[in-house]
Amino acid sequence: MPEMIISSAMKMADIINHDKRALVLLPRFGIDLGFGDKTIKEVCRSRQINTDFFLLMVNTFLNKNYFPDRRLKSLDVSMLLLYLENSHQYYLQEKIPYLERLIEEFKERVHHPATLQLEKFFQQYIAEVKEHLAYEDHTAFPYVAALAQQVKNQSIDITQVNYNIGVFEERHDNIEEKLTDLKSLLIKYFPPANDRYLRIRILNELMDFEDDLINHARIEDKVLIPIVAQLEQQIN
Repeated sequence: MPEMIISSAMKMADIINHDKRALVLLPRFGIDLGFGDKTIKEVCRSRQINTDFFLLMVNTFLNKNYFPDRRLKSLDVSMLLLYLENSHQYYLQEKIPYLERLIEEFKERVHHPATLQLEKFFQQYIAEVKEHLAYEDHTAFPYVAALAQQVKNQSIDITQVNYNIGVFEERHDNIEEKLTDLKSLLIKYFPPANDRYLRIRILNELMDFEDDLINHARIEDKVLIPIVAQLEQQIN
């Protein structure tokens, strides 16, 4: 589909009609469906959301060629971290448990030797995703929060901390690539059975998850890493 730059004057419903990926994005701002024909600006104002920040995140998430450039200089780091943490909570509390239930249902319905391999690949992948998210939540994000606090009021000294955003960038591997074996098993190696629609549903959910992780990583690459690099320059 053609990329569309989202503006504050657009109706919030039009984002979803244009790109279904917005359905998983809106809850990360605390926005639920049922906003009628209100514009993005009106919805953000009613929920006390910074409209410029919302537009930055939505455009970066939905458009792979969008680059935030000058908007980064005025970005509130605490809002960015909250958004990223909300995204992680969605993965851990909603998306991953739902995938686990689908895989369990598939295992109960399909009696085939490859089922055990499928479960193994899935559990390995989920373990890597959880490890990746835990590292960001407990190491990278607290560092960014402390860095922003020091720049703001010089109240915290992190000059002796043996960490920088370059370490995060080196570890920022594409965990979504690990889905390849899992999808290949479902597409290529299970024989036809009475699982047709369940298999399609699992594949759709895995592909949606993969796409979500790619877009989430793009926000970290294009927004988080550049802004933290700027903060580090101010400290040094």
